[in-house]
Amino acid sequence: MTATTTHPSGPPVAPEAPKRAKKAKVRTVGRSPAMTWFWNALAIGVAVVMAFPIYWMILTTFKTNKDLIAQDPTFWPSTFSFESYKTIFNDAEFLPSLQNTLILTLGAVALGVVVGFLAAVGVARFNFRGRSFFIVTMLVVQMVPLLAIIIPLFVVMNNAGMTNSLIGVVLAYLVFTVPYVIWTLRSFIVNIPAELDEAAMVDGCTQWGAFFRVILPLTLPGLITTGVYSWIQAWNEFIVANVLLGSSNTHTSMMWLTFYSTTPTRGADYGSQMAGGLLVSLPVIILFVFFQKKVSAGLTAGAVKG
Repeated sequence: MTATTTHPSGPPVAPEAPKRAKKAKVRTVGRSPAMTWFWNALAIGVAVVMAFPIYWMILTTFKTNKDLIAQDPTFWPSTFSFESYKTIFNDAEFLPSLQNTLILTLGAVALGVVVGFLAAVGVARFNFRGRSFFIVTMLVVQMVPLLAIIIPLFVVMNNAGMTNSLIGVVLAYLVFTVPYVIWTLRSFIVNIPAELDEAAMVDGCTQWGAFFRVILPLTLPGLITTGVYSWIQAWNEFIVANVLLGSSNTHTSMMWLTFYSTTPTRGADYGSQMAGGLLVSLPVIILFVFFQKKVSAGLTAGAVKG
């Protein structure tokens, strides 16, 4: 006989769910609120100290002569005056010097980025004799102070007849723009797999087609980064321009500002000096603010290997 078991009639009873274990209290690991407030206050204090010279520079441009020569400094002008800016724009050499600086900077950035980019592609994509030596040389060149090569640079430019010429200064600026561009862009191009170039050529692209369709778009953040920093270097450069440019009609804005501040008639006009300095540095500030996110992305995009 087979033993059978009977179940009581009625709906099946679901098994009892195990009781939920009480959640253990998780203790957040980190700084205490007091330390967080302390570091935030310290950061704000450092930011105020760093920003105060800029604030004082801008404030000085709007002060009257009475406020400028007052014994007790005022942190807010009694009356706003635009005489300093009128004095700067009335100077016959200000706008021409600004135009010369713009021409030099555009030429140095364009040539530096193009030449440096092509050289960086050659270094990153092709193996040739002396490749490692060339890479180390680009790094060493950036470590050499500009003052150490200014005399040989002047001799070379003078023998070539390119002194007192904007084209000569543009070529001289390549001394510090091209090595920086090569060293920076090389790390971007190394991080682009060579298989992408080969796949593009298998699909029918030539080497130049693969360059324009693969390498160039992927290196765009690095090009923007190097372009912005090359612009800042060329715009703020003074030593090379001061040595190679002699006539007043080829002066740059930095040369104009230096000579303007040392003239007997304007040496004590602090408001005009500050206004000139602010107007000269304003294009660089606007450019950096405009490309700030792209520059930050470019600085980290090529930092994986290389």
